[in-house]
Amino acid sequence: MREALGSYVNRVRELAEHVKGNEQATKQSLIGPLFTLLGYDLTDPRQCIPEYRVDFGKERSVKPIDWAFLQSSRPIFFVEAKEAGRKLAGFDEQLADYFAKAPEAKLGILTNGIQWRFFTDMVNENVMDKEPFVQWDVLIDEQPPLDFLTVLQRSEYNSGLLRTFAQRTRQQNLLVQELARLLEPAPEFTKLAVARIETRNLTTAVVESWKPIVANAINEWAKQRALASVLETQSRISALPEEPQVNRVETTQEELNAFATVQRLLGTERPIAYEDSVSYFKIHLHERRTAVFCRLLAGRKKPCVWVPLPSERVLPMAASLPVTVPQLGWSCITMDSIDELDKLGDILRASHDHVKSALRGKAAEPIDGGGTAV
Repeated sequence: MREALGSYVNRVRELAEHVKGNEQATKQSLIGPLFTLLGYDLTDPRQCIPEYRVDFGKERSVKPIDWAFLQSSRPIFFVEAKEAGRKLAGFDEQLADYFAKAPEAKLGILTNGIQWRFFTDMVNENVMDKEPFVQWDVLIDEQPPLDFLTVLQRSEYNSGLLRTFAQRTRQQNLLVQELARLLEPAPEFTKLAVARIETRNLTTAVVESWKPIVANAINEWAKQRALASVLETQSRISALPEEPQVNRVETTQEELNAFATVQRLLGTERPIAYEDSVSYFKIHLHERRTAVFCRLLAGRKKPCVWVPLPSERVLPMAASLPVTVPQLGWSCITMDSIDELDKLGDILRASHDHVKSALRGKAAEPIDGGGTAV
């Protein structure tokens, strides 16, 4: 299924621009193929009924829902579709109406083929929650929600299992938010942590510039401690000595310095974080690690930066640096040295704001898709 989802993501990235503003084309080219991938036959009325309508009474006329998916002749989830490019905010009310009318349906899906929002009734039974328990932006998120889509497959679908998944996901999201609040380094802690590293006076601005670096360092320390604990436990229960595991990902000082530069260029009003990988150094929105707005490829003769913006938008801000298109929806700016990051402030701010807006379903202006570095 992972490979099939990869092919589907590439399809959306290739076709999204071609179906903007056309709901029927969006359904046929972007939305329908996902359900086909999940094992549903959209042409079989025993599985799926388009333009599904229920009786809301004479005094209230409600438009039909785009799709009702059935099991044993009863709806198990509803899908409300909009054309690609349309903002989804405000369109969940109709979905909630149908959700409330079918107690056995425990899933409502709102999508424009690019952004997907999955709702259930965790707060009040048979009342669709105001917030989705899973969101997926095909053009921005680095990975699809594979665990949830596995549960959504026709061969696996079970309303009880879906609610359990939704409950755990909601609890996890709440816990992540609380941990983020608790682990957000206070200025006093940040000062203490960098006192022997930072040579400048520890002014408020300097301390603020260090805060995201300290937060990521705490996260990395926690991961290393967890790994050390696992290895220690294994060594105690194993009769034979084992070679220590080697972490292939090594965050260099050059990457940390580059992150600090990006943070300085963005300012404190645009909080960010990073996640290192074997292939490249990812810089993402502080609140969502899959919302990557900058990929840094350092440690090479000519370092480069990838941003999810079309080349025609990047070129005027590139300060005469070379700009190429390595993948649909992404632009690559090549530098002679990492010090030239200082020239990319406008690009980095535009990329951050674009990803932030798209994450909220409020894209400021259309762009050409997105992609994943390989």
